[in-house]
Amino acid sequence: MIIDKIRLFLLCIAWLTAIINVVFGQVALALANAGVLSLLLFFVLTLSRLKKESIAIVILLLVVAYFLLDRFPSYEEFLSGGRFTLVFAALLPTMTLVRSVSLKVERVKNSQNLLKNLPTNISTSGFQIASHFFGSVINTGTFSILSAALPEDSDKNYRKSIAEACLRGMNTSATWSPFFVAFAVGQAFIDKTNSWIAMVCGIFVGMLFNLVSLTVFAHGSTYNKIKLSLACLIPVFPILSLIMFSVLAVSFFFDFTALSAVVLVMPVMIVIYLLFNFNNISEIYSDTKFWLFNSSDDITVICVAMLVGYLISRSNTINHFNIFFGLSIIPAWTLLALTPLFITVFSFMGIHPVITSTIVLSLLTMGQAEIHPALLMQAHQAPLVGWAGGTMSSVASLSILTCSNMFQVESRKLAFGPNLLTAVIFSLSAGLLLGFVNSLI
Repeated sequence: MIIDKIRLFLLCIAWLTAIINVVFGQVALALANAGVLSLLLFFVLTLSRLKKESIAIVILLLVVAYFLLDRFPSYEEFLSGGRFTLVFAALLPTMTLVRSVSLKVERVKNSQNLLKNLPTNISTSGFQIASHFFGSVINTGTFSILSAALPEDSDKNYRKSIAEACLRGMNTSATWSPFFVAFAVGQAFIDKTNSWIAMVCGIFVGMLFNLVSLTVFAHGSTYNKIKLSLACLIPVFPILSLIMFSVLAVSFFFDFTALSAVVLVMPVMIVIYLLFNFNNISEIYSDTKFWLFNSSDDITVICVAMLVGYLISRSNTINHFNIFFGLSIIPAWTLLALTPLFITVFSFMGIHPVITSTIVLSLLTMGQAEIHPALLMQAHQAPLVGWAGGTMSSVASLSILTCSNMFQVESRKLAFGPNLLTAVIFSLSAGLLLGFVNSLI
């Protein structure tokens, strides 16, 4: 349809101007404003195509804005918020392109074959570890790759256990990976230095979670079994390492946020790949276009949430809420312990973490609570410690829906399986751990 082509064109303009805005900043202000206009038109044309769940999230975000804003924002404030949001509109298309390319990379296919040949008694740990590392770069695209590595004669119970393992692994990588929307949302409220400290904390949290969960779910996991599982990643390890090094190097050298570095670096790396693999361009283009149309809801929700968060964080009403709730007198360890659980439980009820995270981070970063910024960001974005804890077991989460589709397992069985209790226990435990660490700083 002609409308879909126009939507794709507008989104691509917003994507391109976001990259230009990252590189040139205020020098390219006019282009950034044009990108905001393109993004707005994209939303207008997408509105009638949004799913009911997405419409409900947008309405809830607008209700939150109504109660937390002290006045109606001016045109300049909306425009400034639009420029702030622009880079988020570029993240999901970038990750969509990365996913499409990854499916064509030969080393990825080699890892798939190694996973497929793992003995069944260690396949759970193998898929969980693999999903952790794949997920750190391609997020939910992990499920497309790993589901193809399942033996064709797998029964339903085996598929379910592997799908649950992949959910635990993929979501865990959100503790430290800058390729997740969760990290980007956190860095929108926390300065860059403390964001990188949060990444280091996240690596520790992610490793701890995997060690504990492998012991519980991958019965009889030993050092040798984990070693065999890690061997499946040998073909892709150089690629993943190169990607991470490139993003971090650009971020540190040019003083970019992780989000800006991802949006800038990944298209460049993909162009280089396509120069040497010209025959794959047509398939990658078709696959990317298909997934972009299917990502319209996510792009809309994330952008609206970040616009609301931007405007709320600059509203005087935040101070009134801090006083009303007494955030300045509540012990910091209590706030840290309850923040992950709060976000996780609300996700179970179908309220997307982007809503609760935006509100919580706006309140706590503007409040007087003595919480170390790096730990506050970690409490928000760690899997099972806020954002990903809820998305791992929420029937409305993209992770559950994608995993259900790829592994051919009912979404309610994944959402209300063993990962549900795991998310609650770990969100509270990790929150208490962060609270304890905060008390020592």
